[in-house]
Amino acid sequence: MNPKRSLTEISVRFLCLLLGLFILAQGIAFTILADLGTDAITSPALVAHLVLGDAPGGMGYSFCTVGRMLICIHVMLVLAQIALLRSKYRPIQLLQVVMGLILGTMLDFCLTYTKLLPVPDYCASLAYTLFGCVLCAFGIFTFVKADLIPLSAEGFCLALSRTFNWRFSRVKVAVDCSMIAIAVLASLLLLGEVAGVREGSLICAVSTGFIIGFFFRICPIWDKLFAAIGHRSADESDSELA
Repeated sequence: MNPKRSLTEISVRFLCLLLGLFILAQGIAFTILADLGTDAITSPALVAHLVLGDAPGGMGYSFCTVGRMLICIHVMLVLAQIALLRSKYRPIQLLQVVMGLILGTMLDFCLTYTKLLPVPDYCASLAYTLFGCVLCAFGIFTFVKADLIPLSAEGFCLALSRTFNWRFSRVKVAVDCSMIAIAVLASLLLLGEVAGVREGSLICAVSTGFIIGFFFRICPIWDKLFAAIGHRSADESDSELA
C-alpha cells in the first residue's frame, strides 16, 4: 500500500477491491453451478463442504458452507505465511484474513441465487464454466488494480518464493496443482469418488490467466480512474498550500 495516496484515492481503491471480490465470488459461484469443477483454491473448500455440509451424502453440518470452508483455507494460508516469514511477516498482511472473510461471505451470498439457475445439459454447464472463468478473471484483474492487499493464496506464493528464492510463476503453478491434488485425494478418501475437480478445473486453470492478461491489455479503465483521482487530490493539496 502506497502511503502517499490520498484518503479519497484509498477509498476509491477499496471500493474497487470490494467490487473485484464480488465479481470473483460470482464467477466462482457460476463454476460451482456448472458442476464441472472449480478453481484450484476453491476445490478443497468445495470438497470440505460436500463432506461436512448439508449436501447430499454430507454430514449435515449446515454451517459448513463452501464460503466458510474457503475462509478456513485462507486463514490456513495466512498462518503458513507467518510460519515461513516469521519476523519478516508484516502485520498489515493480516488483512488478508479480512479479504478471505469477505470473499467467502460473498460466495455464499452469490450461491443463494446462482443455484436457482437451470442447468439443462452439458452445453449449459460448459457455458456457465466459461462465463465463470471470465468473471473470475475480471474480478482478479479489478482486485489487483486496486493495489491494496493481496489475497492469501498470492501472499502464500510470494512467501514461498521469497523464502526459498523460487520463481513466483513456478510456485503459483505448484501451489495450484497441490490444491487440486488435495481436493482429489480428500474426495476419493472421504467420498469414494472425485468431486470438485473435473474438466472445468482445467479450463479455469488454463484460461483465467490468459483472460486476465487480455483485460490488462485492453481495459485501462482503473488506471484512468486512479490517475484522475490522484491528479485531483494533488491539485486540491496545492490549492490548500497556496
